[in-house]
Amino acid sequence: MSNGAETNDTGAVDEDSSGAADDRQPEVEAARQKVIGAMERSAEVYGLNRSYGRLYGILYFQDDPVSLDELTDRSGYAKSTVSTAMKKLERLHLVHRRSVPGEGKKAFFEAEREFWQVIQELLRHEVKREIDIMTRALDEAEQRLEAAEDERAEQDLEKVRHLERMFGRGERLVNVLTGSSVERLTSLLERLRRE
Repeated sequence: MSNGAETNDTGAVDEDSSGAADDRQPEVEAARQKVIGAMERSAEVYGLNRSYGRLYGILYFQDDPVSLDELTDRSGYAKSTVSTAMKKLERLHLVHRRSVPGEGKKAFFEAEREFWQVIQELLRHEVKREIDIMTRALDEAEQRLEAAEDERAEQDLEKVRHLERMFGRGERLVNVLTGSSVERLTSLLERLRRE
C-alpha cells in the first residue's frame, strides 16, 4: 500500500487505535495474530462463528473503543457481519458498546478483558433466568401432582422434587459465584483441596 501500512491475513490494513499505520515489530504482530487465531477457534468450540472470535480478538488488543466502521476495515468482514457479531458479543457480555464524545450516536465497542466478570454476568443473567423459569414450572407442577392422587402422580412428584433440589443447589451456587471475587473463590478452593 502506498502509506506503508501492512495488511493482516484478511487483507485489511492493521492500524493502531489512533488510526496511524501499524509500526509494531513483526514479533508483536505475530504474537497478537496467534492469540486472535486461538480466539477464533475458541469461538467455534462454543458454537459461535469464527468471525466472532476474530472480532473479539481485534478489540481485545485495542486501547480505546473502536467504531463499527473501523472494525469492518480492520477485520475485512462485511459491515453486516460485524454488526451481527457485536450484538451477539454484547449479549454474551464480551464487548461493551460505548459512546465517544463528539461522535454523535456512532457506536463504539471495547472488549471486556476480565473473564471472571463475563462469567459472573452470564451466571447472573442467563443461568439465573433459566433457574427462575424452571423453579416456577417445577413449583406449579408440584402443586398439580400433589392434588392428583394416583401412582403415576406420586412417581412424577418424586422426579419433580428431585429437580427442585437440584435447581435449588444450582441457585445457591450461582449466588456464591456471582457474589465473590475470583481471588476469594480461588482461596476457598485451595483450602478445600488441602483438607
